[in-house]
Amino acid sequence: MTHASMLHADRPRSRSCLHGMATRLATLCLTFAAVAPVLAADTAAPLVFEPYAYQTQAHGTIAAEAAYLDVPRRHAAPDGPRMRLRVVRLRATAGDGSAAPVVYLAGGPGGSGIGTARGPRWPVFDRVRRDTDVLLLDQRGAGASEPPPACPHVQQFDDAQPLQRDTALAALRDTAARCVAFWKQAGVDLGAYTTVESAGDIDDLRRALGVPKISLWGMSYGTHLALATVRLHGDRLERVVLMGSEGPDDTLKLPLAADALLAQLGAAAADAGFEDLTGSATRVLAALRQQPGQGRSLLHPGKVVTIGAYDLQLAMAAMLGRRTTQQWLPFALRQAERGDYGPLADIVLMLRGEFGQIGAMSLAMDVASGQSPQRRALAEAQARTSLFGDALNFPFPMLGDGLGLVDLGDAFRAPLRSEVPVLLISGTLDGRTPPANAEALRPGFPNNTWLLVRGASHDNEMWLGQPAIAGTIADFLAGRAVRDAVLDLPPPTFVTDQAAMLRSLPR
Repeated sequence: MTHASMLHADRPRSRSCLHGMATRLATLCLTFAAVAPVLAADTAAPLVFEPYAYQTQAHGTIAAEAAYLDVPRRHAAPDGPRMRLRVVRLRATAGDGSAAPVVYLAGGPGGSGIGTARGPRWPVFDRVRRDTDVLLLDQRGAGASEPPPACPHVQQFDDAQPLQRDTALAALRDTAARCVAFWKQAGVDLGAYTTVESAGDIDDLRRALGVPKISLWGMSYGTHLALATVRLHGDRLERVVLMGSEGPDDTLKLPLAADALLAQLGAAAADAGFEDLTGSATRVLAALRQQPGQGRSLLHPGKVVTIGAYDLQLAMAAMLGRRTTQQWLPFALRQAERGDYGPLADIVLMLRGEFGQIGAMSLAMDVASGQSPQRRALAEAQARTSLFGDALNFPFPMLGDGLGLVDLGDAFRAPLRSEVPVLLISGTLDGRTPPANAEALRPGFPNNTWLLVRGASHDNEMWLGQPAIAGTIADFLAGRAVRDAVLDLPPPTFVTDQAAMLRSLPR
């Protein structure tokens, strides 16, 4: 369903919408009923935390606490079936206790909040917890929070054939339908996996902590969830950090943003000796439309994949997402112009493998968030002129059509206004959540601060590119004054030969 996880930190999503005035009015009524928070006393059973040895990848073992949060499967039915969500608490190491506890929301949907802090981003979490407790939440259906069973139906693509868009889409739609049938037979309530339900979980967590307010800190899809929580429970939020913003109607990406980013990356690549990156992509696409190429895997000697024009569009869209893969793109295109598709082969193989596997939580969440009719029409119009076509969102929005899953409706995707203080952090080389998303949100948040990181992609450098980033996040969440700022990072270091690319490929 998604681009390979090593290429993407979040996932393209969408859902078709109904037309007609009567249908619109009915849909809006149902949507407001669905998103209205359940009235309940502002108390909940307290969390029972136990000591927990939190293992990081490179910073040792951290003394933490862990608990399970008990929540309704459907918040509109508080006496119905329930779920358990895993929470890890990193206690404040200093501070005066005045700042609200901070809940971290991972991207995806499907990323693990508990897992995120284990890796290279740990120093930022460590900096924030100087002033207040940080709670790492595995959202419902993700990580250690009761993930649904894996679907046994996996779409396998023929590596000897180029990927044809319409044929691949039909196969994936059939696989998705079989997966939905499997989950329903297994008793999985797919309607429980929506951003609105997760927003209810966050307020339940606040009540279980016994505090009047919490702060939220989200990355990528985590910002989408944070914004839904602002809409539904904003009076119980102290502050919100949005890193790589995905607004209420940003689930479907705009193709021409990828063209603009390719041109921007091309300017940096030219300084490294790769001239005319956009022209190179255009020429390779034209060649593949005439005759598919064959690429030999660098990771799996002897494995060969036939690459077509749509394979290249998908690969380029994925590679634009993160700095690591951005650094491969100019070399891969230059080699392809010379008839060597080897540097593209492993990207194509990984994407094909990832597309064929469909997850219940991420599929249901994606379809529920969907997109407005206007957003879908705009994305489709841009796809007709974009170098990438509709590859930036493939296989959405079409994959979700007709599956019978929940759509949260246009009220959920409407523009948002709130007095909650918000810190927005954007990277100018972010191929998934471009700065334009943050710009569109700012008018609705009069108490906003924007940190623009020039040269940052949708990756670790948005966190670690400069020490000032962690300091700004920590200061903001602690209630200290922060101002709009622009930070500059060095340009990507582009791969220039096959040996360097092979060393950098994930194994």
